[in-house]
Amino acid sequence: MRRTIRMVALSMLGASLMLSAVAMTPAPAGSEEVRSITLYTDPGSGQVFTKRCKHCVRMGEYIPAGSTEEIERKVERRVSAQTQAQLDQERAAMQAEEAQRQAQQQQWNAEMAKQVATIQPWAAEFGDRWYKKISIGTLVYADYRYYTHTGFGPQFLTQQIWPGPGNNSFNSFDITRTYLDFKFTPVDDVSLRVTPNMYLIENSSFKCTATTTVTTPPGGKATSKCTVATGDTDGLNTGIASTTDGNLGFRLKYAYVDYNTFFKKILKFAPMSDDKFTFGQQQNPLVDWEENLWGFRYTALTPWNYLSLSSSQVGVSMKGPIKVNEKQYADYDVGVYDDASFHANEESAYKQVMGRVTINPFGVDSRYAGFGLTGFYDYGYKNTCTPDSNALNGTCGHIARAAGIAHYTAETWGVIGEWDYGHNAFSPGNLYSGSGPSDAIGIASPGGFAGWNHMVGDILNSQATQMGADLMGHYDIPHTPFTAFGLLQWFQPNTRIQKDPLDFTRYDLGIQWLINKYLRVAFDSQAIQYYHSQFIFPAGSTSEHSKAVPFAVARDTHGFFFHLEFRY
Repeated sequence: MRRTIRMVALSMLGASLMLSAVAMTPAPAGSEEVRSITLYTDPGSGQVFTKRCKHCVRMGEYIPAGSTEEIERKVERRVSAQTQAQLDQERAAMQAEEAQRQAQQQQWNAEMAKQVATIQPWAAEFGDRWYKKISIGTLVYADYRYYTHTGFGPQFLTQQIWPGPGNNSFNSFDITRTYLDFKFTPVDDVSLRVTPNMYLIENSSFKCTATTTVTTPPGGKATSKCTVATGDTDGLNTGIASTTDGNLGFRLKYAYVDYNTFFKKILKFAPMSDDKFTFGQQQNPLVDWEENLWGFRYTALTPWNYLSLSSSQVGVSMKGPIKVNEKQYADYDVGVYDDASFHANEESAYKQVMGRVTINPFGVDSRYAGFGLTGFYDYGYKNTCTPDSNALNGTCGHIARAAGIAHYTAETWGVIGEWDYGHNAFSPGNLYSGSGPSDAIGIASPGGFAGWNHMVGDILNSQATQMGADLMGHYDIPHTPFTAFGLLQWFQPNTRIQKDPLDFTRYDLGIQWLINKYLRVAFDSQAIQYYHSQFIFPAGSTSEHSKAVPFAVARDTHGFFFHLEFRY
């Protein structure tokens, strides 16, 4: 046993001496470069080998001093140390730069906070005065219309005219009305509204240079018509009482100031806390309210607006709801106004008084909801008066209009029933607002309608009283964006005439597509129908000097319309 141990020790010593010798032996010149050597040992004998042998185990690698591999490893360690030092230096520089930048940012933020604190009161005041107090809106009416039959009669829609008899199939694209609406409320006490209106205007020039006998007058006997005309015409034997050929005109629709808090702050009467005084050019007490109640103003005019009543008046008024426990039980609008409409200068020494009162006996949550009974009355005079020897001259008589309305509006449907009464409240100018004979505006044409026009003037005299009835409504078709709507109107221009050839009915029946809250379109059919059969208006029917008029009943007018309303 001792011998074996001694032999192993001697073998290991010999191997060590040999390795030392190899390490100390320089590589001969020109020899291959020395690389690392893998060593193996035989556990049994203790011998060391440079190659794998039987029963040998791997001891590790030996790298001779000065070998290429040793040099490479030293270089790698040195380069790694240098790179790490460089990276550490760059990182330290970046950290210092970031710390400096953050310090500058904090200083800048502090300065900005100081400046904002200085500006904030002014900016808040500016916002309260302007951004929160001003609103701007717009409203556009457009349409396409096609007339299957043309005659004389009031306009279906404002500034919507057509040529008279003999012009079937007339059609047109129109931008009839555009509005810009500016509202300003500097304080709760006072608010201001200014609404300019751009509208279509027409030329009234008409001059015949040749005629032929092919056209029929209202009712149908052949007579002469204008075949060659100079200037602008609006149909055969038709005159349009307007100005400037087809341009879009500008006029002021609304311009008024509201005093909002008299009943709330001065009287401190809770049921009328939302009521106000209004001064300026403002909404008519009936027309605007009824347009919103029905909801289809962009397709047709409401009854009295269609007949003669302006939608805007200049004067002073008091208006508002009467509420108890947030329920509305009444709504009123009363005022004193010029006799002129909003698009004419006042020339009368008098003023007109008009008012509307709505009673909601069961109380409603909003102005147009639920059941209501409404009464309206207007008393005034014509804006101009030209007295003459004709005892029936209608320009100087007083004007009266009245309406009684019952209405109910549910969530998906609504119905309105109306009775109308008037005195001297429907003139030839109102009858011819859509289309009328050229004689009616003082432009004579060969084969014109002078006799028929004189008859109209005699019927609508200062002794004339009017009577009418109307039905309006709508129904929202379930689960669709479509609404069916309609308007029926029956009107007698003078109830004192036993058989008045001007008696007519009007209807507007259609369906609406609500595209979104800003845009809606409608397709409808409208007509004016003079419901008496054709007859000869007897001489002496209006005065002892009036002459007989053949074919006294005018032709009906019927058309199809595609309407568009954009409101924002």
